Parts: sequence; C-alpha cells; structure tokens
Amino acid sequence: MKKIILLIYYLFASKLPDYAFPGGTIFNKIRINLLRKIIPIGKHCRIQNNVYIGDGNNVSIGDNCRINDNCKLDNVKIGDYVLIARRTQILGKMHRFDDTKTPMLLQKNKPQKQTIIENDVWIGLNAIILPSLKIAKGSIIAAGAVLTKDTKPYGIYGGIPAKLIKFRKKSEEK
Repeated sequence: MKKIILLIYYLFASKLPDYAFPGGTIFNKIRINLLRKIIPIGKHCRIQNNVYIGDGNNVSIGDNCRINDNCKLDNVKIGDYVLIARRTQILGKMHRFDDTKTPMLLQKNKPQKQTIIENDVWIGLNAIILPSLKIAKGSIIAAGAVLTKDTKPYGIYGGIPAKLIKFRKKSEEK
C-alpha cells in the first residue's frame, strides 16, 4: 500500500500548484493528507510542490513547518516551527569510497544516522545538509550554505563549508 501511495504522491499530488496559487490551501491539504499515510506530519504544516521524501522511510515532520518547493528530504527528523526554503537538500546517504580496488559506483551506500533538525530552525534557499547532523534549536542556515557539522543553539551559519557567523540575539525574558 505504501508504494501505491508514494506513486500517487509523486505522479499527482507533488505536481499540484503551491500554496500561493488560487486554491493552494486545498492542494496543500491533498499533499499533506496523502503523505500522512506514510510519514508522521504534525499540525498546521505546508508542504509545497515537488518535495521529494525518498521512499518515505525515516522522514518525520513536526508541527507548524513550512517546506518549500523542490526540496529533498531523506533520513531526517524535523522538529516544530521549522522553515525550509526552496531547493534545500537534506541528504540521508553517502557513497562508500574507502575500497580503492572497487569503483565507487559499485560500492554500497554507507549507513548514516538520522539528521535531526530541532525546533525553530530556518534553512535558506539552496542549502545542502550532509547526513547525520544535528541542527540545534533556533539555528539559521544561510542560503547556499553547505552544512558539514552540527550547529550550536541560536547560531547563524553560512558559507561552503558552513561556519558559525554569529549568534542570534535572544529576546529578553519578561
């Protein structure tokens, strides 16, 4: 049944217009309701068109998330209030390359831990997140960044490879 739902998602639902299009809220509900049959998705989420979730294994999405068009999600747990901009790639696999006597193409994928994206994270346009990372609460990953290491809470990261630029200013508690 899961394969049939994925087929319907990739052939039909993922191609529907995005949220800003007239009637977009209905198209979003169709995508969400179909995906909920194969992956956990929280309340009040928006998933735009052409979002790739692989075979649906090891992907979960928290509450109040926005995942924009043409993103790739693989082997990732996404927390609450997460913003993921267009064309972001969250990689879940890496090729083996340690056996120099066997072409890399013929070496199997190297098993990876699940990438964890904690709450209140913003990932910018065209960012690439390598497998097995932890993106800490409140982090911002700049547009075009290639994240290769775990982040610290409320850090802003950018560049290739991404480096800590500064920390977000925390609002004062009342």
